[in-house]
Parts: sequence; structure tokens; C-alpha cells
Amino acid sequence: MQFGSLVKISRFSFGNVLNRSYRGSTGVNPNPTLLQEQMNIIQDPPEVIREQARVGALIDIWEIKPRDDLIKALITFWDPARNVFRFSDFEITPTLEEMAGYIEFGRDLRKQQLIFPRAPFRHSSGLEAHEKGLSNKQDKGRWQIHRQFAFIVAFLGIMVFPNEKGTVDIRMSGIAQILTTKEDHTLAPLVLADIYRALTLCKVGAQFFEGCNILLQMWLIEHLRHHPRFMSYGSSPNNFITSYEERVKDYNVPEGFEAWVSHLKALKESQIEWSIGWLPKTEAIYMTAAKGYLRLMGVKSIQPYAPQRVLRQLGRYQIVPEDEDLSTQVIELHPEAALPEALVQQDWNACRYLKNGTQVPDIAKGEIDSGYAIWFEKRSCVNNEPEPEPERPAKRPHVQAFDDIIQERLARGEKEKAYQAEIHALKEKLRNMEFNNDLQAQEAEGLKAQIRKMKLAIENSGRSRKDEKLIYSLTLKARDSEDDLQKPEVELANA
Repeated sequence: MQFGSLVKISRFSFGNVLNRSYRGSTGVNPNPTLLQEQMNIIQDPPEVIREQARVGALIDIWEIKPRDDLIKALITFWDPARNVFRFSDFEITPTLEEMAGYIEFGRDLRKQQLIFPRAPFRHSSGLEAHEKGLSNKQDKGRWQIHRQFAFIVAFLGIMVFPNEKGTVDIRMSGIAQILTTKEDHTLAPLVLADIYRALTLCKVGAQFFEGCNILLQMWLIEHLRHHPRFMSYGSSPNNFITSYEERVKDYNVPEGFEAWVSHLKALKESQIEWSIGWLPKTEAIYMTAAKGYLRLMGVKSIQPYAPQRVLRQLGRYQIVPEDEDLSTQVIELHPEAALPEALVQQDWNACRYLKNGTQVPDIAKGEIDSGYAIWFEKRSCVNNEPEPEPERPAKRPHVQAFDDIIQERLARGEKEKAYQAEIHALKEKLRNMEFNNDLQAQEAEGLKAQIRKMKLAIENSGRSRKDEKLIYSLTLKARDSEDDLQKPEVELANA
């Protein structure tokens, strides 16, 4: 395969090599040999690509054998209304800290910035403009410049953010651009949100897992590999993906879908490795300042994340969580629509952290509040047995179409305008009423003054009669004066 066949980007294709479907018949992403082929073309050792790609240890997931039977069985225990797996007497879910531990060597999330899946800027002449394009036009020199970037884009589209069509989304180049040019940006929220979405869609009948199934299966098996005592591997910048097989080598993995379902149904909380030994226990995100969850933006949707439901995984004391239907917070993203980045960034900026020193004494035990077990029992379904083959419903619940959200918001905006106009009219009416009330109050004060004068006149009847006589006498004098003035005027007129 020549270097010129690899790197032409379009909306749904990434060169001749990626026009071949990488989807497996089982519905999850297999271990593709395409990436190994591309590694051979690039001719750089993995450690060089890992360092320049700035995706941490994530590249090494291609060496993990995928377990489609595990993923298929696990989906049946997924609760899409809370984004957790519900088992007999406990619930768990992948956390940001755990995903960051695999991907980014456990870097502190507090210092990380979000990556938004924006489409790259399209120049009128296409992606070739200003030497930013990936098409090398059989030019080996240009291929030497772009080869590692091309591999990162392909890797993200195949292994981390796969889709059912077996192609690479153009937005992978935007994500790769951030990873290769900027520091302190985290992939963990993107990866976790897409895993949540894939679980929900497969729960209601989708046949392909559009998320990073390798990370999900690694995460679960690490929690199923229970140690009698807490196994601490230390908080260090190690590659916990390459050391994964060594950590779980003595775990007896069930084989086949039915065996996994039976095994997962029988699980009890005492059999769970609650806190993974390499996970840093210093700080952990658990909610936002305003609500008990935060919104994470993936490549395909915005998903609610409520770590307060799984505090035992973070080495903390599990209390009764806020129990609300979070499916109403899911927003499906349209590739061509504007991203509601401010909504997600606001939650990220308002994250509340469990500080160092709040850990429980016995992390391996997974300590809980006395009322939690009672709450969980009441919360559990009467029949907790999963269906082996879920039927596809007429509509997919728990996922809001982005266009419907826009229409709903527009309608809400029109209603708000009408409400504001009505409020303004009511305020004007209230001001008029207050003005009229003031006038009425003034008139009432005048009447009260007259009444007071009349009362005084009645009380001082002698004075009132004296005033009346004086007024009468003055009136007579005024009339006499007017008669005297009129006589000279008549005489002058006759003369």
C-alpha cells in the first residue's frame, strides 16, 4: 500500500484503506489489522507516536483482545435513565477519573480543558489550503510531515470513536489537531459520553457499539478482579493499559454471552473491587455547584454524568444519591448544527471536588451509609432478570433529537416573549391603579379635612353664629358701597 492512498479526508471517508469496513459481525469494534498496517507505513516506533500524539497510553488499546460477549451481556444491565449498571445489590459506572487513568496516566482533571468535537474549518479550496490538508498527492515529503497526524485521525475514528458505517468522521481531524498542538486538554469526557450513548442505544436495539468497547471491557474486568485486601499500585505516571493483562491474568473470564449474563446476575457487592488500585484517590469530581450531575459532550451526544451514585469507586463513603431521571438531559448532536458548548463548559467550570482526606479507611470494602441498602432495595426492580435478546422498539427512548430540541427551544422563546409582553401590560396596569389610588387617596384626604372642619363648626356653634353675623354685615356693606359708586356714574352720563 502506498502512502498516497491513506490520507484523503472527506465527510465519511478517510482514504482507500478506511473505505474498507472495520466493523465486526458481532456488533463491536474488533482488533483491526488496518492500524498495524498503517503503523508499518509510518515506520515510527509506538513510543514516538505516543509521545507526539499526546493521547497518553490510549494507543495501546489495539493490543487488547476485544470481548464482544462481555459487552453484549453487560448491556442488558444498563440503566439508561441513570447511566449506571444495576446489579443485584449495587450499581457501578465508568468514571471520569478511571477513564483519565487509562488514557492520560491519571492526570489531574481539575487542570484539564475540554475538547469539543468541532468540524475543521473548510477553506473554499478545501482542506489543502495553507498546507493544512492531509492529501499528499503522492508527494513523499509531504507524507513525512502528515503521516503521524494521519495515523492519529485513523486511530481515533477506528478504535475510540467508531461508527456503524465503518468510516472516519471528519471531526476526528479537529480532535487530533488539539491533541497534537495543545497541552492540558482531556479526552476522558468525550470517550465516556460516547460509551454512555452506545450503551443506551444498544440497550434499546442498536446492533453496533459506537463507543470505545475496549476501554469499557478493561474497566469492568478490573472491577470484577476482586482482591481480599486493597491492592494499591501507587499513583504514578505509568501506562495502565500495557500493564492491564498482568493485573488481571489470574481472573477466570467467562466464555460466551450466556455465561457472562449468568455470572453478572449472581454478582454481589462483596465480590467487587470497588476502587481500582492505580486510581489516584486525592480528588474526585462528584457534582456541580447547582445540581447533582454534570453534562459531558461526546462526539455524538451530550450525556449526564452522576458520580455521586458510585462514590465507592472513588474511595469515598456511599450515601443515598439524588435519584432523578437523567434521560431528559440527553441531547443528540447533529453533525452540521452548532454545538451547545457553553452549556457543557458551564458545568465543567462549576465542578465540585471531593478533596483529599475524605477517603474511607477501608477502600477495598466499599463503605456505605446505613440507609443506602434500604434505599437500593426499594429502588430495585421486582424482576431484575435481563432479557437476552432485547427487541428494537418503534422509537428510541432516552435520546432527544437535536432538531426537536431546537424547535422546542424556539417555541419556548416565543412563549417567553408573549409572557414578557403580558407581564409588561400587567405592570402598566398596576402602575395606573396605583396612580388612581393615589388620586383617590388625595380626594379622600380633602373630604376628611372638610369633615373635620364641619365637626369643629358643630363643636363651636357659638363661634360659627358670630362668623355668620360678621359675614352678613360685611355683605350688606359691600352692597351699599356698590350703590354709592353707581350714583355718580348715572349723574355724569345725564350731564
